[in-house]
Amino acid sequence: MAQDTKTLTHLLLQKKLITQKEADSLETLMTNSQKTTPENKEFAIGLEFRPRTEYRNGYKQLRTDDSKAAFFTSQRSRLNVDYSQNQFQFHTSIQDIRVWGQYGQTSTSGSLNVFEAFAEAGILKNFSVKLGRQKVELDNGRIFSAANWSQAARAHDGINLIYDNAKIHSEFFTSFNQTSERIFETDFSPTTFSNYKLLNIHYLKAKLNENFSLTTINAADSYQSKINSNTLYTRATSGGRLDFEKGNLHLTLSGYYQFGQLQSGNRISAYYFQPEIQLKTNQLTTRFGAEIMSGDNTNKTSEISKSFVPLYGVAWKFMGNMDYFTSFPTDVKNGGLVNPYLFFTYDVNQKISLRSDFHLFYLANKVNNDLNQNINSYLGFENDLSLHYKCNGFTMIDFGFSYMAAEKSMETLKDGNSALTPIWSYLMITFKPELFRFKK
Repeated sequence: MAQDTKTLTHLLLQKKLITQKEADSLETLMTNSQKTTPENKEFAIGLEFRPRTEYRNGYKQLRTDDSKAAFFTSQRSRLNVDYSQNQFQFHTSIQDIRVWGQYGQTSTSGSLNVFEAFAEAGILKNFSVKLGRQKVELDNGRIFSAANWSQAARAHDGINLIYDNAKIHSEFFTSFNQTSERIFETDFSPTTFSNYKLLNIHYLKAKLNENFSLTTINAADSYQSKINSNTLYTRATSGGRLDFEKGNLHLTLSGYYQFGQLQSGNRISAYYFQPEIQLKTNQLTTRFGAEIMSGDNTNKTSEISKSFVPLYGVAWKFMGNMDYFTSFPTDVKNGGLVNPYLFFTYDVNQKISLRSDFHLFYLANKVNNDLNQNINSYLGFENDLSLHYKCNGFTMIDFGFSYMAAEKSMETLKDGNSALTPIWSYLMITFKPELFRFKK
């Protein structure tokens, strides 16, 4: 509008229809009028369509002599609706998740549901509140993530208080869950799923100086006792990450301590560490690091659990694409895990990138087999290969192939025959076009 006003006054001046003083007055008048005009409003509709075909022959579980490979296609379809104006935003995402052939040709069944539905309103300068069903993605996603690789993904119902300026970003998320409207009491005992009754999170990211930044996460999730509905068992997780970046070098160290009570009522005292070095040279990015999760020693009985649980984060991009270690502490029989890794990402050009991830897996503590014997702590090696191709602004193709060289000790955790090489592959196409956008 400001540019149009200047063009108009310039034209009137050229034709000598107004004086310079009148032109200045007109520009001032139009500027002031623009300031009092109601804020711009924007409405947009977007689509995400993501079919993924997978070949599984050792995914999540070791093969046996009798097992046969699985082959299927799953599909995620989302319709995203966004509305925004000054100090207000509304977003909802409707999704359908299905496996091709899961429902009959004339079936009226389906899996249509709401993935996200929230409103965010500005309260003060740099301060806003977001209410409703929403993704909670914090830091690198290890503790809290939307788990986007999963077709269903993950969202929480709650309230998020957000403060953001040039140096500090802070969020406080709180959630109190119920399975239905009630007349009395707040009993929360869902039968078809397991979820916390109460969740509180504080997240802070601060830019300390040109090279250093600090991230902290303090969370408490509470589960209702299965015996007494008036009793809550609360588990606390505290820690964060220190980052150093200079040029092509990125050093980071994250750590968390977990304490309080588990859903069973048992006490917990556990820890997690992740040191990493990242170096970028031209088109190649190299990451070398390790994840260390504490666990219990099967030779030493204790009433306090030492097994760290990475809360509501994502494991897929940290501990191997084959998902052998996603449910803690079950997947490691409470033994904890040490995961040294080496990642290479090569950007061929702006459209194509190649990646190769190498993982070694070790138990962090003693675990026994069925004969009550300590097993070897070394579990195996995994290599994940992937290709990402960005066809255009709304179409992406991803291809992956993974294999594992499992040790005999892996059989204690995942049954099967470690002599048979587990493999897994996928091909995924993602379409994310913008269907409609209107501005006023």
